[in-house]
Amino acid sequence: MRRIVAESAVQYSPVSNCGRRLHHRFGLELMTSAAFSPKRESTTLLWMGMAFVVALGLAAAVFATRGLDIVQALRMTARWSFLLFWLAYAGGALAALFGPSFRPLAAHGRDLGLAYASAQLVHLGLVIWLFQISSSPPLSGGLYYFFVLAVVLTYLLAIFSIGGLSKTLGSKGWRALRIVGLNYILLAFARDFVPPAFQGIADHGASHFVSYAPFAAMCIVGPILVLTAAAYRWAGARYPHARLGPAVN
Repeated sequence: MRRIVAESAVQYSPVSNCGRRLHHRFGLELMTSAAFSPKRESTTLLWMGMAFVVALGLAAAVFATRGLDIVQALRMTARWSFLLFWLAYAGGALAALFGPSFRPLAAHGRDLGLAYASAQLVHLGLVIWLFQISSSPPLSGGLYYFFVLAVVLTYLLAIFSIGGLSKTLGSKGWRALRIVGLNYILLAFARDFVPPAFQGIADHGASHFVSYAPFAAMCIVGPILVLTAAAYRWAGARYPHARLGPAVN
């Protein structure tokens, strides 16, 4: 998920001075050799390691306090990995719309995306474990393949974000993979969070609603932020003399 930002349709590439101005106008960082420096890669590995350890710690905490409650451990690790994914997905849009305070999120989009993929490994391990101990598959049919595709796209994005592997796809191929992959993954999370939030109070009580509603809201708000930021950036490129600043100060 190399440089995952909310404006996932944009490909990073070395550009001329004119191109540099255009990229900065769109609130994007340029891709330079420094992005793949050993120091940068060690930072990315640190983010990935920390995300994995936190996910592992959450699962361990559930088991320590609730016994072998794999379902609850799945809920906790899903929420943690989703937070990382959402920040990677929407970070660029937040920076474009709300100013410099959010620029670190856009700058660390790739780190956040790979951290999400790392944390998700713990979640997947729990899923496999649940399948192993269940008398019948927890998921089957179309829903099973729906989530499997989200997993495949997660690690395709992660693999092609390493080094210069994305260049093998070409700019259009990498751009298409990012657009499809990021939004499909968000859709998979929405399938997990949005329906339970809407049926929470009626069927399970207020506490169930509270545990799902914030994540359901993020699934809905994320694409709105992305589209709004895209329109705002387009307006800045279309009317450069307007000198648009952040949409909200």
